[in-house]
Amino acid sequence: MRWDLEELTEDAVVSYLKQKLPGEMRVYAAHSFNEQQFPCAVVIFDEAEPISEPAAHADPVMLGGSVAVLTEYAPTLDASGNVVETPRERNRAARSAVLDALAVSDLNAQLIAQGVEAVAFSMAQLLPGRRREHDADKKALITVMPIGVIAEPVTGS
Repeated sequence: MRWDLEELTEDAVVSYLKQKLPGEMRVYAAHSFNEQQFPCAVVIFDEAEPISEPAAHADPVMLGGSVAVLTEYAPTLDASGNVVETPRERNRAARSAVLDALAVSDLNAQLIAQGVEAVAFSMAQLLPGRRREHDADKKALITVMPIGVIAEPVTGS
């Protein structure tokens, strides 16, 4: 029996986003990096609820998580010191790229196609309610997008 559905689900979403996002965008699973490099997307699944009561350990679980898009809070300058891209424009572009990847009708099929062993997915979708933040310590603009997945351990894993 596997007890790491959250990490397996993070692995599937990270793998999918790495295929879909532009090359300069880094994608990390939560707690898998020492220091982020911008721009980046960080995937975490931190909530798990049984689908039905009573539930056994091998039953499907609703996993709640998020994808956070982080961009540096500094303008992009050309060689002459002129602003080429504002922090707001950079965050908008990065957020749009992640939303384009996640707001698809076949997200569940896309996660299954990543071939992560020991987990089966029966639903995956971007959820409403994204929020924008500013982290002064990291000097980053952050957009957090909730995502929901129904996953279950694969028998014999």
